[in-house]
Amino acid sequence: MRRKGRLWAAAAAATALAISAAGPTAPAQAATRAAPQAATQTAPQTAPQAVTQAPAAPRTPRTPQPSPSPTGPPDDPTEVWSRIQVAAHISLPRTESAVSPDPRVEFIDGAKSLPKPRNLTFVIDASGLRGIATVKVTNKRCTAEGAVITCGFDKYLRTPDKAFSVTAVGDAAAKGKSGTIRYTLTGDRVTESTDTTRVTVGAPGMEVAQLPHKEGLKPGQDIGLPVVLRNTGDLRTEQIALKVAGDAGLKLAGRHSNCRYRVGSYGDYDSEATCYFKRAVRPGETVALASPLPGSLTGDAFHTWATYSAEAVPAEEDTSVAGDAGSGPELGLVPARGRGMDFAPEHVVRYAARNTADVRAQGDTLQPGAKGATRELSFGLLNAGPALVARPLREPALYVDVTLPEGVVATSVQLDEEPDEKAGGDCFTYENGERKPFRAGHRRYLCPDAGWQDSGDSQSFHFEVRYEKDVEDVRGTVRVRSGDADRPGDGGFEINDPVPSNDKAEIVVGKATADAQARPMAEAGAGVLPWIAAGAAALLGVGAVVFATVRRRSE
Repeated sequence: MRRKGRLWAAAAAATALAISAAGPTAPAQAATRAAPQAATQTAPQTAPQAVTQAPAAPRTPRTPQPSPSPTGPPDDPTEVWSRIQVAAHISLPRTESAVSPDPRVEFIDGAKSLPKPRNLTFVIDASGLRGIATVKVTNKRCTAEGAVITCGFDKYLRTPDKAFSVTAVGDAAAKGKSGTIRYTLTGDRVTESTDTTRVTVGAPGMEVAQLPHKEGLKPGQDIGLPVVLRNTGDLRTEQIALKVAGDAGLKLAGRHSNCRYRVGSYGDYDSEATCYFKRAVRPGETVALASPLPGSLTGDAFHTWATYSAEAVPAEEDTSVAGDAGSGPELGLVPARGRGMDFAPEHVVRYAARNTADVRAQGDTLQPGAKGATRELSFGLLNAGPALVARPLREPALYVDVTLPEGVVATSVQLDEEPDEKAGGDCFTYENGERKPFRAGHRRYLCPDAGWQDSGDSQSFHFEVRYEKDVEDVRGTVRVRSGDADRPGDGGFEINDPVPSNDKAEIVVGKATADAQARPMAEAGAGVLPWIAAGAAALLGVGAVVFATVRRRSE
């Protein structure tokens, strides 16, 4: 945990508001001084109380104490430490839609069992919004006196939810005007804390143009993203954040000091760049990167892609987070009138390299047995490379089509102690070319792999099977294939397998050893636990998840 000591109240993070505007106006942006969370514009839970626009003098608080450091509580507090968490900036839509800032307060005592705060008062002074916006009380624990709202706390020291809402005035002249809401917390046995929110009527809205997809590239080849941006909002920008996320097989070079770079958590080469531009872009104006954002394909790249988006952020946005700064010169923006097509808040550009992926089926060997005997079966696939196999939108890149030996049926799927977080866990019964939710008592099943497989990675699947008769010297098959070839409208996913002969392996009953392609997958590890027995899937309903998988990386 980042915070020290016990939390007196369950404090939510400061809210970053995303406000949908009418027409072409992009969603309004909000910056926070704490970890952001998306806020919804839900209706008030209690009957709203109107607040007049004529500002009243705020109540005189007790003698103020010094405001606490925004960086965190003291190491050895002598009284409970408090902090207000609220959006630093809100852009109001000009559609008379109400927005709820929803400020929060957290209390920390440094694990010293200090006396609990009491007589707390939370004051929201909206008098700075006169002529800009109106406010309404939307929680019964808050009352209004002019444009000043005072809220109490419950016994658990929780801030009232959705204490008030803010709505832009209908006057078109208010567009672009800004005002300030001031928050103050006072009480006994607690430090005083204050914070402010800047409120602006209207918002800029940045969108990006679609980049052309590229094919026939070489693994390891350099690429560049010449992103074009347009302000589709109704105010000019103060600062722009461009975010580019490279997926499996794509790296972004850390060459620009105004960009923050980091490696993702979904593969060795996933990377992300967020570039900040302190540039005033007028409504309707189009700009482009002064030079393409540099990147490259990895040596095992095959099908890969980058997702990119842009947003207008306040000038005070903290740009020191989200990775490490690049080491080269700043990346700039230049006018780009007439450039770009198909503008949207986010786009995906795909890159295809000339590569191959040798995907091999892996089977298993089972001992013979009498009718009614049960066995544990493991089967799966191995990507022997050299390319990693990845598919956009995390759709399964590969499938294992298993047909059990005659006289052998599956009774349950099984859950490994360490299931693969990348696989969906939805093994299907496969009948007459159609897949259906898993059902026991069948011989043929279709098991989807994860959205990608690194070169050298394997994927194992586990069944419990039952012998429907005395079984000796029979065989089944394990086949691997790409994509969703069984789904109408999906022609499959090309992997350019150079050795199709190993796409099939055997499940053998009655031999001490199997063929080289049908070796048992002992490396899958212990701890395979029965999960769903025959008939249990019906209790979960059609479409229930009845299967989990495990990946073991090759050493």
